[in-house]
Amino acid sequence: MTRNMTATTRARRGDGAIRASLRAALLLFAAGGLSLAAVRAASGPPQILAQPASVVAREGELVSFSVQVDGSEPLAIRWLRDGEPIAGAAGLSLTVGPLILGEDGDSFSVIVTNALGEVTSSNALLTVTHGIVVAASVNRSADLVFCRGWPLILEVVLAHPDALESNAVPLLISATAGPWFNALQVEVRDAQDQSLTWPFHPAPFTNETVPLTGDAGARMLWWLTPEDTAQLPVGDFTLATILNATNVTRPDAWTGRLAGVPVHLAITNEPATLTPVETEQKHRLLAEYALILGDRLQAQREIDALLTAYPTNVGGLTYDVYLKEATGLFDDAFRSVELALDQVALQSPDAPEPPTELLRKEAELAQIVGPPLLESARVNHEIALSWSGHPGLNYRLETSPDLTAWSLLATNFAVVSNRYSITVELAPARRFFRVAR
Repeated sequence: MTRNMTATTRARRGDGAIRASLRAALLLFAAGGLSLAAVRAASGPPQILAQPASVVAREGELVSFSVQVDGSEPLAIRWLRDGEPIAGAAGLSLTVGPLILGEDGDSFSVIVTNALGEVTSSNALLTVTHGIVVAASVNRSADLVFCRGWPLILEVVLAHPDALESNAVPLLISATAGPWFNALQVEVRDAQDQSLTWPFHPAPFTNETVPLTGDAGARMLWWLTPEDTAQLPVGDFTLATILNATNVTRPDAWTGRLAGVPVHLAITNEPATLTPVETEQKHRLLAEYALILGDRLQAQREIDALLTAYPTNVGGLTYDVYLKEATGLFDDAFRSVELALDQVALQSPDAPEPPTELLRKEAELAQIVGPPLLESARVNHEIALSWSGHPGLNYRLETSPDLTAWSLLATNFAVVSNRYSITVELAPARRFFRVAR
């Protein structure tokens, strides 16, 4: 009798242990966010618990689609694109990209099967919008003939897809490590599509990231010195610039890979005699290269040499305008822009109008070098004189009793926001005032 009671007690204890284990298991499932229905569905035909969601992304970006499934194992998963199976796509998630505009409107779905059946998900739609603009040029051209021994300047500009829109959401450009331009790559290939390495020198930017906005982009320069290009072989080459930020770890930075339109370059030896066009091209290029290196005097020497050989060269005169203005020689700059406009009229008499660039610069310089408009106001026994000026110019206030003989009155003035002013005492005799430079 004792033995039977002991056996019964042990059985009850065993049942209690089993029930406790089941309760612990149910609590564990609940803690993991699994419902009883999901537990029961684990043994049965396949089910899709979460459908793949549609995605909107920009050209060049990487996107992912995912699905949650259940059912008796083993479960087989097949991803489809526009109804066609994707080779090797057999996981719970699918990464697509870098995206191209031609993929806009593609649909993605999943078929899940096991021994008890098959189920197909709903379609997830992919929408691809325009991506970041990656624009490159070599010596300000996308297709040029270039002479060995001349400097080569590669410029790359990144622009927001929604350029000129003030409400464009900023796109942060970063690199995995270091400044943002480390995310830019330059690939050089010859006519046989062989990859080459050229010794480009990058501009020393130091900012870690750069935000692209609707009205602000990013600019990067590389160059080869004349000594570098003298070592390059003659032939045809293609330079491709690529924005590659696929490994960026910063969570708020743009992620993807985009290539700009390739630049085509034909390298030749410099001819023994340069044409006027080639002479202009060479000296303007050498001037720009000097400016990149911070040598304004050398840049001016290159333009002076061009204008000595061809005094009526419009390109040289135009470049001279900007060099003179940058060094504060506004009168000389104004004379250069006037000469450039005169030559445009002589050399292109049938043109509908002069270049807008020259007309705009003429108007800007005319306001600087023109005589200031002197304004006056009487304050008690004094006269307050004022005018709008330019901080790069020196002004003098002159006075005259009869508008014929002028004498210097003052050269020091109060200046607030380019507004010059001085106060002089009233005199019993009549006086005239003027501002001169």
